[in-house]
Amino acid sequence: MKISVIIPMYNEEDNVIRTLTDVENVLNKYEDHEIIVVDDGSYDDTYKLAEKFESNNSNFHILKHLVNMGMGRALRTGFENTTGDIVVTIDADLSYNASQIPKLADELINNETIDIVVGSPYMEGGEVNNVPIMRLIISKIANKFAGYAMSENLSTVTAVLRAYRRDVLDSLELESNGTEINLEILSKASATKYRIKEVPAVLEGRKLGNSKLKFRSKTISHLLFSFYEKPMILFGFIGLILCLVGLISAIYLFYEYLIGTLDPTRPLMIFMILTIISGIQILIFGFVATQISLLKREIYVIQKENKIIKKNMK
Repeated sequence: MKISVIIPMYNEEDNVIRTLTDVENVLNKYEDHEIIVVDDGSYDDTYKLAEKFESNNSNFHILKHLVNMGMGRALRTGFENTTGDIVVTIDADLSYNASQIPKLADELINNETIDIVVGSPYMEGGEVNNVPIMRLIISKIANKFAGYAMSENLSTVTAVLRAYRRDVLDSLELESNGTEINLEILSKASATKYRIKEVPAVLEGRKLGNSKLKFRSKTISHLLFSFYEKPMILFGFIGLILCLVGLISAIYLFYEYLIGTLDPTRPLMIFMILTIISGIQILIFGFVATQISLLKREIYVIQKENKIIKKNMK
């Protein structure tokens, strides 16, 4: 099998040579392999350094976006231009060491029942080293929350470190341009019945260069994706809170009725009615949105079948 490694890069001049050298050394165990770097609109020397590496390595290819389009778009560009039977994605700063690439790829080589392998630092056996504590806490919470929104029981759903069978990527209709693409892939793969396995991985804090992730926007996008994936998380929470507030108001008003001090014109009476009705309506919206979400998963299956048919007709 041919192994392809895709590395999205954006202003990574401090890491280019080290990363590509480490990845190439690891891939030498495979007779047929390639490295694809997608320069996502870098304005430093990332592209020049990658070009220099390319001139001495026939297994290396570099693709370039003229402007920064986001990690999701960079990965999609890599997916569209790769020729490997197994495709591995990894961060440019090697926060996941290159030595973990064979671990993921060999899982697919040795087990034909698995379609996607996810490297997880948060599962039993995984490790996290030298990552700022606040970033680690937020990352764990985001992965737990987003993981809950999916049907797969995974401890890490946002990491780039993964291995895919080429057939999986060819059958999925991917749309995301940002970091949420990692969630989108797992969501659509799960909906289309692909088998996903999680393996322990070691996450290291960045050693060179600066992080390009905007943590606030990344967190918000992952929250929005989770609500999109399982809308009852949002509608159910708000609806239940409103119903609970209305119920408490009703109990208090009933108490006033029993002791004979109830005034039917009190604003609390209107407030109680509005909160209960609003809570029930929002819960109904949540139910409808859940049904739409289930319908969306059926659409993913149809998209998968259409892409497979088109591929077979070529």
